[in-house]
Amino acid sequence: MGLGSPAIMESPVGAEIVIDGRAYVNFAGSSYLGLAGVPEILAAGAEALRTNGSGYQLARQYNITTCGHEDAEREATAYFGTEAALYLAGGYFFGLVVFAAIREDFDAIFLDERAHHCLRDGAAASGLPLHTFRHRDPVDLKSQLRKTLRGKEKPAIVTDGLYSTFGELAPLDELAEVAAEFDGRLVVDESHSFGVFGALGRGAWEHFRLHASQVLAGGSTSKALGVVGGIIPGTSEEIEKLRNSPASRGASHGLPAAAAMCAASLRYIRRHPELRERLHTNTRRLKSGLRRIGLSVSDNLAPVATLLTAPDRSMQALRNELMAEGICVLHSNYIGSGDRGVIRCGIFADHTPEHIDRLLDTLRRLL
Repeated sequence: MGLGSPAIMESPVGAEIVIDGRAYVNFAGSSYLGLAGVPEILAAGAEALRTNGSGYQLARQYNITTCGHEDAEREATAYFGTEAALYLAGGYFFGLVVFAAIREDFDAIFLDERAHHCLRDGAAASGLPLHTFRHRDPVDLKSQLRKTLRGKEKPAIVTDGLYSTFGELAPLDELAEVAAEFDGRLVVDESHSFGVFGALGRGAWEHFRLHASQVLAGGSTSKALGVVGGIIPGTSEEIEKLRNSPASRGASHGLPAAAAMCAASLRYIRRHPELRERLHTNTRRLKSGLRRIGLSVSDNLAPVATLLTAPDRSMQALRNELMAEGICVLHSNYIGSGDRGVIRCGIFADHTPEHIDRLLDTLRRLL
């Protein structure tokens, strides 16, 4: 795989996949709860396809929706414990929808320097002054705010909840304190932490015991939830404002089948909290095993193990060697990965101890 003709995946993304006819143990991607092939979730999508067809051309401004969209927003409201929720066609719309809606409430945006592209694009499109602060550094953020803001100007403080390249949690509790001190608001992309962190799986903001009123959170459902789309939970007032932002009003709000599967996934996760426990168990097993063979990985329950070996070892070559051994991983050049890139291993609830041990044994031999 790589540049040129793409490889073809012939299975759902999970602990085991088929690419170009070959089976692999899979650590590529972000199918954290292993839900991509759950029959009842697929059945919800199939029923919505039969009911509403293969496309959906109506924007929200026409005030016509489908049962799938209504169901997704109702289930998201229940899951996140908020007054309302907004379903999006894709998680990338989060930044565009949010910043267009709140730009009249704030005077400047302060963005973590490694924030996701969707946040950068949304912030730039807002037209508000844009500043960056050092990655996961509340002290630098406070310094930037003091130097930049004038009078009663209010900041929007923007970060990922979980940074996907190295599995780093943003210090949301400290960032929320800074936001409160400057009468600002914390905006968090929870794409990689929805379903993973928090007592109920609501995300990094729940993990840090923040109240929903302290955070405007949202992001992709294509990671732990295993379905295409995006969700923004919030107050009724906030969600109504978001519904009327240009990117929300003027575009189709997504395939009804995807929305129906989102609702089914949220119901499934609520009924199966053991999935998170299994995921955390797998995370501990892989990360402790990697440390035993001399590799440094993040010391938290983020389901991401990122490998960077000695400088004379090509990360692309290591990835190719693992693929030849029947283990699929990513050579990532994503945000923060540096010039060499890294080997990024996603950890899933449907990984077995044998899957994890196979990766560890293979790495021990190759390194």
